[in-house]
Amino acid sequence: MVALSIVTLRPLANDDLPHAYALSATAGWNQRLDDWRMLRRLAPEGSFAAVSDGRIVGTAIDIDYGSFGWIAMMLVEPSFRGHGIGRRLLEAAMSAVPSGLPIRLDATPLGRPLYEKYGFEDEATLTRYVGSTTALRAAPARNAGEASARVRPMIPADLPCVLNQDPAVFGGDRGLLLEWLLRNGAGWSHVAPDDGVPVTYCFGRAGRLFDQVGPVVAADERMAAALVDSALAGAVAGDAIGIDAFDSHRAFAAWLVARGFEAQRPLFRMCRPDGHRGSGLTAASQTPSVEFAILGPEFG
Repeated sequence: MVALSIVTLRPLANDDLPHAYALSATAGWNQRLDDWRMLRRLAPEGSFAAVSDGRIVGTAIDIDYGSFGWIAMMLVEPSFRGHGIGRRLLEAAMSAVPSGLPIRLDATPLGRPLYEKYGFEDEATLTRYVGSTTALRAAPARNAGEASARVRPMIPADLPCVLNQDPAVFGGDRGLLLEWLLRNGAGWSHVAPDDGVPVTYCFGRAGRLFDQVGPVVAADERMAAALVDSALAGAVAGDAIGIDAFDSHRAFAAWLVARGFEAQRPLFRMCRPDGHRGSGLTAASQTPSVEFAILGPEFG
């Protein structure tokens, strides 16, 4: 057994990131070192490490999206679990959230009971779908021609329009994150502009185990499917592709399965209200476009 007294918590520094990446890779998570760098850039004051004998054995990050905080990378080395380190990390990350703001996260079934003890409540459920590009290309695309015809690769000039709409969809400001995605994953980024209609868009990024398509933002299932098809068209043969989709969009989920994706595991979108229950994602009702798939549980 590992003694709890030898574990200390401190801010996660840039020099720690290769060690944090090694921890998440050992746990079988999908993040790359570049993802860790971006996470710390988003949360310079909200990134924490649990350290034992100079070695990182746990992490937690709080991202301040303006109208809510987002808890990410809650991770403890298996041999150090059962000593309350996860609780300490969660409390440290929660303490970085500005007072009065709700706190959100995406929980696995394993982590969900811990978050419930801290007042987190279910808001939505998601499912992770994964498929190989070989199987996905063998499956027929089932998009309406008109929707597919409107989709094109995103260019930097499109970004201001996307950033103007996205807070009403996401419920917070993730402009820095979307700029990073376009700069580093332009092949995944697509848009379907239309006069008088809010812009429709998707992004994506490379991963350690599979590439991730998301967020996918559209007014209906047909356009969401068209965005995903366009993103898949540029994928490298043999690569694995993951999509974390909201279960509430049943037609989109059914399309993913028909397209060749397989459901892998559930996720639970949870929220600790902390004052302003009306803040955050409820702002999505102000726009006809909604989020069909997220960027991943580490980013929201």
